Amino acid sequence: MATFVLIPGAGGAGEEYWREAAAELRARGHMAIPVEIEGDDPALGLPEYAAVTDEAIGTHRDVVVVAQSFGGFTVPMITKRDVISRIVFVNAMIPLPGETPGQWWEATGWQSARHNANVKAGRSDDFDVEEVFLHDLPDHVKREMVDSDREPAETPFKQPCAFEGWPDVPLHVLVSADDRFFPADFQVRVARKRLGITADIVPGGHLVAKSRPSDVAERLIRYVANDPAEADGRLVPFDLVDAAAELRRVAENVGDDQLECSTPCTEWTVRDLVEHVCGLTKAFTIAARHEKAPDAPIGEGLPRRWRDQLDHDLETLVAAWREPSAWDGEAEAGGVRMPSAELAAVVLDELVLHGWDLARATGQNFAATTRDVEICTGFAAAMSTPETLESRGGLFGPLVDTAPEASPLDTLLGFAGRDPAWR
Repeated sequence: MATFVLIPGAGGAGEEYWREAAAELRARGHMAIPVEIEGDDPALGLPEYAAVTDEAIGTHRDVVVVAQSFGGFTVPMITKRDVISRIVFVNAMIPLPGETPGQWWEATGWQSARHNANVKAGRSDDFDVEEVFLHDLPDHVKREMVDSDREPAETPFKQPCAFEGWPDVPLHVLVSADDRFFPADFQVRVARKRLGITADIVPGGHLVAKSRPSDVAERLIRYVANDPAEADGRLVPFDLVDAAAELRRVAENVGDDQLECSTPCTEWTVRDLVEHVCGLTKAFTIAARHEKAPDAPIGEGLPRRWRDQLDHDLETLVAAWREPSAWDGEAEAGGVRMPSAELAAVVLDELVLHGWDLARATGQNFAATTRDVEICTGFAAAMSTPETLESRGGLFGPLVDTAPEASPLDTLLGFAGRDPAWR
C-alpha cells in the first residue's frame, strides 16, 4: 500500500479537486490524502501552504507527494523531506530555488507558449475559464468545480520559493496533451530544462484528475510499482492501458450520426472502423492467452451497445497482456503467426493508430503517451525500410512524408501511411 499526499492548485480546494482520483486510489487499496488549503486567504502564503502539507503528511512514511498546477511551488518547501519517497508533478509549475510564482511566468516563456498553442489550435487568447480549464469535464463536474472555486490570494505569487534543491527521490512529470493553460510541449520543455527529465504525456486537459480520475490513479500507482506493469514477479515490457483508455474515450464520444462518415482509412466509414476495432480487440485478447482463434469471424456487424462492449473488451485486453505468459513464445492473430513480443507491438500500434483514425474522423482531439509513440514508431519505422515496404501492405498505407520538425506523433502517422493533416 502506498500513501499519496495530493496537493491542489491555486485556490487550494484539494478535497474537491482530488475527490474522484482519491477515491480511485483508495479503491485500489492505497491511502490518499487531499490537502485542503485556504488559498483565498491573503494571510497565507507559500510557507503556510507547506506547513499545511506537513500537517497532512503527519506520521506517514514513504509518502508520494503529488502536486497539481500551482501546487508545484508548495512541494519544495515541505519540511518533512525525509518521509518523501517520490514526487509527481501534474500539469504543474516547476520552480527554481528563490523564484517567485510571479516571476515563473516570464522566466519560462509561458505567455508566448500559450499564444502559439492557441494559434495552432485556432483558439483565441481570451481567458475564458470554461474554455481553458473545464472544456473536457462532464457538466455536473463543471458545476461542482465552479461552486467550490476560490479566488487565489496574491500573497504567494510574490514570495520566493525558499529551497536549495529537490529531494533525492524519483521525480515524475505528468503532462496532459490537451492542457490549454500550460501547453504540453511547453511543459515538456520546462521539465527537461529544470529537472533534466522527460515528461510523460497523457490524454486530458489541465484538470485531468477531474476529467480522467481513474487514468490518473492508475498512472500514479504504476509510478510506485516502477512501471512497467508487474505480475507474478515478472515484468512485462510495456502496458496497453493508456492507449486503450484513449481509444475508449474517443469511442464513447462517437455519435450515431457519425457512423457513415469517412475516415483516414480511405475505404472505411466510421462504422467499418469501429467494427474493425471491436473485432481486433477480441482477437488480440485470444492471442495473448495463446488460445486457438475461432474459425468463424469474431463478431459480424456492429452490436447495438457497441460502446459498452468495447469498453469491456478493452479492459479485458489490457489485463490479458499484463500477464507475463502473454509474452512467451509465439502467438497468432489474423492468420499471421509471430513472436508474442512483436505481436504486442502490433496491438499497441493498432490501438494508437485506430484511436487517431477514429478521433480525426469524428472531430475529436487525440493524445498518445510519449512511450507509446516511441514503441509504435520503432515498429512502424522497421516496416518502412526499402526491404520491408512490400510486406507492409494491408498493415499500413504508402509512406507519407512529414517535416523534420514534425511532432513525434505526426512522424509516426507518416510512417504508418497517414496524413497528419487529414480532415
